[in-house]
Amino acid sequence: MNKTWLVASHHFKKNVMKKSFIFVLLSVPLFLAFTIGMGILGESMENKDAPIGYVDLAGILSEPASLTDPEMVEIIAFGSEDQARLALDDGEIQAYYLIPGDYYPERQVDLVYYEEPGGNARGDFYDFMQINMASDQAPEVINRVAEGDNMVVRSPDGRREFPQGAPSLGVVIPLAISVAFIGLVLFSAGYMLEGVSEEKLNRTIEVIFTSLSPRQLIGGKVLGIVGISAMQLLTWILVAAIAIWVAANILDISWFQTVELKPGPLILAIAIGIPTYITATALMLAVGSTIVEAQEGQALGFLFYMLMMGPLFAIVAIGQNPNGTLAVLLSLLPFTSLLTLAVRNILTSIPVWQIALSIMIIWTAVLLSTMLAVRAFRLGMLRFGQRLRLNELVNISRGRKTQEEPA
Repeated sequence: MNKTWLVASHHFKKNVMKKSFIFVLLSVPLFLAFTIGMGILGESMENKDAPIGYVDLAGILSEPASLTDPEMVEIIAFGSEDQARLALDDGEIQAYYLIPGDYYPERQVDLVYYEEPGGNARGDFYDFMQINMASDQAPEVINRVAEGDNMVVRSPDGRREFPQGAPSLGVVIPLAISVAFIGLVLFSAGYMLEGVSEEKLNRTIEVIFTSLSPRQLIGGKVLGIVGISAMQLLTWILVAAIAIWVAANILDISWFQTVELKPGPLILAIAIGIPTYITATALMLAVGSTIVEAQEGQALGFLFYMLMMGPLFAIVAIGQNPNGTLAVLLSLLPFTSLLTLAVRNILTSIPVWQIALSIMIIWTAVLLSTMLAVRAFRLGMLRFGQRLRLNELVNISRGRKTQEEPA
């Protein structure tokens, strides 16, 4: 066991010091910062805080009620269109609405501007009109109008409820962690392939085998790769936590201010994500043992990535029937279960037996793929310059010996 840890430590230290690893480690935080920054920039460009005016030729706002929200733009009434046009020319307002005398029954207004007004100004004037059109109603009706839409989305079985029409941040976090595990497979493909090709190319495998068994070498490399990926994942989680704190406390975005994180979905994402990643790692090591050049397997990580992202192609069917046959089947298959369970967990309550069976299947896949990787590595490393054929790999998985494999 000590030799296994020595291999893992060597593989970990060697790769984390590479410039490529630092680039990959920082790529997701930089992309996240860029995305948030562009969103903030786009929102700031969309909103304008200058006053907006209106001319009421229909007399429907003779005694207008003012909006109480201090963040809303100032709305100014003008007695004539000439006054409003003069204020617009002088830059006192960003635009003005013209309510024609024949407002009823079409209920259409004209918006006059030189530069398109901000979306916040248009929304505030719409709320202003809504409140004043209901001024003859009871106070509770006016207050309800002022609150605006309050849409609630419920899952088909009624067990999930999303206020404001969208899942809360606490519901989305387990899904984000599942996607992060899938991203690790893509980003770590290079380390996995190099893990089996290095000793094969520099011809040191014979020397290594004098002091290490294939099981110790493969086990150490798998542990080293898992350690590298764990470091990446923890870094991404830390950056995401900082981003959520900034969005909630500095940018004052309400969606990030209430995080009701339930432990069940989070534990499920980790319980499926870790063995799924280990299975992909072992299979890549096994396939890497069958190739002659490391460049031949560069697309392997993308292949596993697309396989794990496969449930997205069935997202409509899963959404319409999250407990249907297709959803259950994808929840049990080793590489599709991670994303499928994360999506289904948002839409419905997954039966315990399906979760237990999925975990049992994926850990069985871990055991089988690890055994396959060890056997493929033993045969592939001793056949320098020769390609290990697919049928030989299948025979290895069944425990059969090929003619070239030593007894």
